[in-house]
Amino acid sequence: MSEPQAYLNGAYLPQSEAKLAVSDLGIVYGAAVTEMVRTFQQRPFMLEAHLDRLYAALEYACIDTPLTADDLKRICLNLIEQNGALLPAGEELGLTVFVTAGQNLPYLGMAELDACRTPTVCVHTFPLAFELWDQKYTSGQYLIRSEVEQLNPRVFDPRVKSRSRIHLYRADKLIRKQVPAASALLFDEQGFVAETTIGNFFLVQDRIMLTPRPEYVLGGISQMMTARLAKQLGLDYVETDISEEMVLQADEALTSSSGYCLMPVTRYNDHFLSEGKPGPVFQQLITAWSQEVGVDIIAQAQQIGAARRGQLS
Repeated sequence: MSEPQAYLNGAYLPQSEAKLAVSDLGIVYGAAVTEMVRTFQQRPFMLEAHLDRLYAALEYACIDTPLTADDLKRICLNLIEQNGALLPAGEELGLTVFVTAGQNLPYLGMAELDACRTPTVCVHTFPLAFELWDQKYTSGQYLIRSEVEQLNPRVFDPRVKSRSRIHLYRADKLIRKQVPAASALLFDEQGFVAETTIGNFFLVQDRIMLTPRPEYVLGGISQMMTARLAKQLGLDYVETDISEEMVLQADEALTSSSGYCLMPVTRYNDHFLSEGKPGPVFQQLITAWSQEVGVDIIAQAQQIGAARRGQLS
């Protein structure tokens, strides 16, 4: 086997053949929920927590699935074992699971009613793109306040990880028209910090770690890890409203996400944070995370990222 395998609706097949029909509600409505997991040493990180969040999202979105969480876990582990063997030594996989609401009945008609009631379930993997973020561990991220607001929880619960995320796509697109290297930081309708387009947000002030209230953001699995490590390091961890003024006054700012784990923010709008370089709490947290998973997270990303840029030059 030279091509990675994917799982689609009960079958394993070459990933290039895993395709959705144009009538799938994941395409027609964006009616799909999803999770992305990464590996460390070819082992999935917090897979059960990701699947718990997926099934909670399925219930909220009124999408049924024929697979149990145990079924889906076995599929994930099988693909990681098969596809991980195709990677060069030292590289890692990202794994994506998504479930759509099935086929669109008005496109197919009553003759296909059963098919339209059957959700689409897909699992696939990809090599983690370390070259997209490896340099930011030392330079930090540049965030700019987005004119696009966070999802209104009265319309759709922002704690649900769905594929209906065009507002996040638009937020980064608008920011990058101004500054191509920057990313969007979204605020809620009350003017408090919510999250970035791919990660949770944290401030550090006087050994207190602050993060937005959970009811207004997608609660991240990496956020859970960050909270646990912060408490182990003796930091107070507080979920609260975060104003823009608090961002400007903070000792440090950080974000977390499944791919890169934890990343410093060194610039917000025109203001430099932690003197424009990663701060000590970030360094302590990423070191603790690396020890936890048995991988030097920064060194791995920088080694693979540099090698890939060398191949492109």
